[in-house]
Amino acid sequence: LPSRPSTDAIASSLALVSALEKKNKRARVVCHDFSLPANHAFLPKSDTIHTTLAALKKFVITLDIRTTKVEELSYDIQDEKLNIFITPRHGSFTQNDITTSETDYMYDLIMTVDTPDLASLGKLFEDNTEFFYHCPIINIDHHAANEEYGQMNLVDMVAASTSEIVFDLLKKFGDDILDEMIATALLTGIISKTKSFQKHTITPRTLTAASHLIESGARREDIVKNLYQTKSINTLKLWGRALARLESDQQHGIVWSILGMKDFEKSHSSWHDVAGVIDELIVNAPEAKITMIVYQDVPEKVHAILDAPQTLDIKRQMADLSAEGSNDITRVTMQTGNLQEAESELRHKPCNVITLVGPNDSGKTSLIAGVYDLLQQGPGGGYAFAGSSTMHSF
Repeated sequence: LPSRPSTDAIASSLALVSALEKKNKRARVVCHDFSLPANHAFLPKSDTIHTTLAALKKFVITLDIRTTKVEELSYDIQDEKLNIFITPRHGSFTQNDITTSETDYMYDLIMTVDTPDLASLGKLFEDNTEFFYHCPIINIDHHAANEEYGQMNLVDMVAASTSEIVFDLLKKFGDDILDEMIATALLTGIISKTKSFQKHTITPRTLTAASHLIESGARREDIVKNLYQTKSINTLKLWGRALARLESDQQHGIVWSILGMKDFEKSHSSWHDVAGVIDELIVNAPEAKITMIVYQDVPEKVHAILDAPQTLDIKRQMADLSAEGSNDITRVTMQTGNLQEAESELRHKPCNVITLVGPNDSGKTSLIAGVYDLLQQGPGGGYAFAGSSTMHSF
């Protein structure tokens, strides 16, 4: 999973692992520095997510005992060194009797979920690059900026969530693969990503998948209760403070608010509660193209969470601000202690726009169509397709 995974990423990965285990495959979910949100504890197997790729290989020490048998074996650790003591039954052992080797990797396949590029995996990739280049990768995602780095890329930009893609994949496993646990996990991902079916990204296919999952036993009431009806008093207090400062730019379709250190202190909340605040803003401001919370919980840094259409490629535009996450939910960090200046900089951050001007019948539309086809494969040269209000055929 990517660092700071979305609910969609967590839920779809847990569904995948459950399905693979039903097929008697050994699998585990791994996410660097992962901390399970309290309202996600209802998800099946949510307590089994690992934080490191430990013990990928075994180091093997082989002792030839054809001529000399072993009487006793022991070890100790001193000065950060492992000492192994082998007592022969008769005679002695020499260095020529010992060889070393490594086993193959414990896993034969990597499946990345909701991960636009390998760098998004953080330390998991940085500390295990050999493993990622050795094993084939199945890359499952619905983001337009996905770099298609896998040997198999299940990237569907039309899908409203990664859970929707995993649902289509699991159907190929057989009619009996979906059970209550798997269906609940997948429906959780879909409901979370579509903000309970209120975002414009939903399609008839999304609704059909959700209906099928409910028929398969998905616990919709539990999902809604845990995601939307169990917010802590502290989160509600923080939400109230954000709403009190809510501002909007109708011309550019931006809705935003700011939270300072005193807001966290007086509401007895932390930065973990900010995600719940922006979720409420998204649901209650459906006309906004970009929803943003700018917050400061430590003196030296200002953070922001932005929700925007994938086509705006917010993560790439904010790359100079240590952007994390995906193109629809992006987190950035600014090395400043001035909350108001950070807010202003984020709202007025420049973006690149290309305008094509020429006489009639000069090939402008054909050129745009060609460029559009290229950009559907992902951003190129730092540019992404942001949509069109006039060229409806696109």
